[in-house]
Amino acid sequence: MMIMNKTFKDFLLQDVNNVFLNENEFAETVIINKNTMKIVRDSDEMVQFNTDKKLASCDVVFHVESSYFRGIPQPERIMEFEGKEYRIKVVRNNLGMLTIGLMRYTE
Repeated sequence: MMIMNKTFKDFLLQDVNNVFLNENEFAETVIINKNTMKIVRDSDEMVQFNTDKKLASCDVVFHVESSYFRGIPQPERIMEFEGKEYRIKVVRNNLGMLTIGLMRYTE
């Protein structure tokens, strides 16, 4: 019988998928760059109290698994979010979860 030793990180990632990204708990499904993704949108109240000034000034802030992307999205690139174009202002990577802040894109 093989016993697998799970690390704290393993348990944390499992919790992210089972709780944080669970649509019955916090997550919602949206279309980003023509792909369906489960995200957790930061509420306006949370953004106002964020000490990160870059995130606080964004129009949309959300959390998403990094595995949805081929690479980490880069600031200043354009991202289509729910059919509208936004400029990526900030990206934070924490244990495979990305926090992405978007500003409405206007030419």
